[in-house]
Amino acid sequence: MVNFNVSNVEGKMVMKKVAFLINSMAGGGAERVVSVLLKNLSREGRQFYLILLQDKIYYDIPEDIEIIKLNSKFFGWLKLGKIIKENNIDKVISFLGRSNYTNIFAKKTGHKVCISERINPSPMHTFSVTGINGLINRYLVKKLYKKVDSIFTNSLGTMNSLNQDFGIDRNKIKVVYNPLDLGKIKNSCQDDLELEYKEIFKNPVIINVGRLTKQKGQDDLIRSFKIIKKEIPESKLVILGEGELKRKLKRLVKKLGLEENVFFLGWQKNPFKFISQSKVFVLSSLWEGLPNTLMEAMACGTPVVSTDCPSGPDEIIDNNENGILVPLNDQKALMSAITRILKNPAFAKEISQNAKKKVENFSVQKIISQYEKIV
Repeated sequence: MVNFNVSNVEGKMVMKKVAFLINSMAGGGAERVVSVLLKNLSREGRQFYLILLQDKIYYDIPEDIEIIKLNSKFFGWLKLGKIIKENNIDKVISFLGRSNYTNIFAKKTGHKVCISERINPSPMHTFSVTGINGLINRYLVKKLYKKVDSIFTNSLGTMNSLNQDFGIDRNKIKVVYNPLDLGKIKNSCQDDLELEYKEIFKNPVIINVGRLTKQKGQDDLIRSFKIIKKEIPESKLVILGEGELKRKLKRLVKKLGLEENVFFLGWQKNPFKFISQSKVFVLSSLWEGLPNTLMEAMACGTPVVSTDCPSGPDEIIDNNENGILVPLNDQKALMSAITRILKNPAFAKEISQNAKKKVENFSVQKIISQYEKIV
């Protein structure tokens, strides 16, 4: 354990003050990681703050953590700088693009700037994917990330992207995988489903968990599911999450005549009780960093299928051993992988057992010591 106790001139012990900065604590992989860190990091010689750009909190935060809400869409870095000075904060560790930019712009206050890149920026920051915003973000990452004291990514793929495509010094970047609270996941799997959902799960359920955005590729999954229904008529598709594409995806479901078979259940505080009752978990993303939901599904014991997107899935899944990887933009391959699991219980059981063993490598107990060195 790293000890950050230091003495001032009078011989008194002072605390190192560390702030975690994130857009909000609404549902998402980065938000879940921050909640796990705040619960498990040692308090020895350190005081933690949680600073939010937006006042949304879906996760439980330990009582000893002071929460500061900026509530600012513009010039948040000015408010952040003021907070850093008022509280004598030594280091700010930020998660997600907007928070990372805010942290860097406030750097003149003299605090240590540590940023976390959670998603592979190469496929995301392009005009074809996110339009003019993609080009702006590509420029900002190249320009601003060189100014930070340190960066940590949650996958080797994201680290290589920053280094090779954005010119970030490899020596500034450290890879630390996402920590999983396996005990909590196991306990949460035991919770009963609400009565309104039980009827759905009497059928073979294919489940997807993620924001309803272009990145998550749910449209491809829905189109693949249309084909799956022909082979396995009793199958159902459940999608957990919220996002700007909800109406568009519902229109697609209606167009394909799947209204009675596709269920949008919104964001769920305990997704694990749904995942554990499903026959297959599918990650249909076009790009990722290191997808928490994929690892969590493996921890639930649910067989997984994932697109081989940049980046993360190929660092988690050993193909056909603890899950199945399929090429991007290949609806036929996605359909085939899902039906293979649904039609072959012995294979499904084998890969789910192997998956449970694999995700032990990402347990809080094994990962938290790496975060201690960053904090």
